[in-house]
Amino acid sequence: MPLTVSSGGATLALSKSSKTQEVVSEMIGKVFAGIATAGVLAGVLATGAMAAPGATAAANPAKSQRPAAKDVFGGTVTAISATELTVKNAKAGSKTFLSTDKTVVIIAGRTARWSEIEVNSHVAVRFEARDGKLYAKRIRIGLAHLVGNVESVTGNVITIRTRDGKDVKLTVNDSTKYFEILAKHQRKAGSLKDIHAGMRLSAAGTYDASHNFDATTIAYRNK
Repeated sequence: MPLTVSSGGATLALSKSSKTQEVVSEMIGKVFAGIATAGVLAGVLATGAMAAPGATAAANPAKSQRPAAKDVFGGTVTAISATELTVKNAKAGSKTFLSTDKTVVIIAGRTARWSEIEVNSHVAVRFEARDGKLYAKRIRIGLAHLVGNVESVTGNVITIRTRDGKDVKLTVNDSTKYFEILAKHQRKAGSLKDIHAGMRLSAAGTYDASHNFDATTIAYRNK
């Protein structure tokens, strides 16, 4: 059964079985500054999980919400070194976690290396506090998000410049999904042919072991 999220009188249906639909909805709700209206899906967690809408919770008072685990912290990676990871949460601020020889990193269900964690990745960190410090026990990495202006399109590589002035190459393939933002809460399927220099886009995807960004979903407004 589809999940329904309502905001400002508009309704957006999400397929529970479709990971791509979750990603697109999250991008539309929170990533596009000045392109798509923010706040549509404020309940979307950093890992891509859907929180229950407030209206639904109010209609079902008998269902109590599970309290958040005190030893889990979710957010966006803002800094990474050989031994430390800083994660920022919009409500709880930032926390820095230390790695140990027992820290486990999971990406898309596989065990990964600490070095595969990238800035802008969405993570959920299970940790333990010891001697005033936080030690990461397990880190689950969700999709990373990038926003920038298109510099060039060459074959299956889109080069964008992020707002911090960094050029990033996005690799696309036949599985990459494209969505054109038409208006508030309105979009349609797009294609690589629509992407051109000068336009602004948002991409969701993962970094591979070589630190290349493999885009799974791209959303844009075609002007």
